[in-house]
Amino acid sequence: MGAIWNAKSALQILQQCQPIIDFKLATDYLLAHLNTYQLLSLYEELFPLEWEKSQAELYSEDENHSPKELEFISLVNEHLFPIDDIIIEGAYEERLYQIPVSPKGIDWQDHEEGIDALRSGWQILLPLSQSGRWWLESVAGDEGESWYECTFGYSLKDIAHPEKTNFKLLKRLARRVAPPISDLPTALALLDLETGNIWLDQSVCCESYWNRNFESRPWTIEDIKFLASEWKKATQLLDKACELIDWIESDPNTNFSHILALWNLTLHLK
Repeated sequence: MGAIWNAKSALQILQQCQPIIDFKLATDYLLAHLNTYQLLSLYEELFPLEWEKSQAELYSEDENHSPKELEFISLVNEHLFPIDDIIIEGAYEERLYQIPVSPKGIDWQDHEEGIDALRSGWQILLPLSQSGRWWLESVAGDEGESWYECTFGYSLKDIAHPEKTNFKLLKRLARRVAPPISDLPTALALLDLETGNIWLDQSVCCESYWNRNFESRPWTIEDIKFLASEWKKATQLLDKACELIDWIESDPNTNFSHILALWNLTLHLK
């Protein structure tokens, strides 16, 4: 059985060789094989148990990812950070030379459903965020202000503009109150794409999924560990914000009035 396996392995390795007739083919060949060796090396280092148990083929018969490489990409998605299903499906036909970092935040302005993509708990917070206030006053104009007042019963004139609010003071005050109100600054940072987290601050301005300008990172152990760490932080921020949104929606009038009280307090304190 060992001889058969060795012969099979030898044939797979030989299939990796091909005649090079021009510079582009040479470059493509080297990049593809570098990508293969990078992924296989990372697989063995990051998932040693799965690597030992795996029976997937190391190499492919064409220029696409091998079964072993695809297995590694799926493990990254399952255990470290998200890789969109559509990207994983595409990896069967096109190589992932970089790690795709697709947006996972509250990118409501570029969603095809627009403002309707947001839960009501997020919508009621819009006047408190820089981008939300700008959208209501500039993009939607009079309709935005009317929509907000008709929907939630508050006039924008009665809500202090974010430009007049001391956000540093807001953060200090928020730390002194109980959750989930204490997570108000996090929720506003999510709306404004200003959390400082690579997964949460991207904005995608393109209708075609494949033409979106995703941020990417190289396939290195350092970047994988960085993205995994950032994703862990991102999920924590999203969970906290979700608790706030759930709380707001449980009694919008009463609970948003508490948020406004904290918001307006920043105008009177220094």
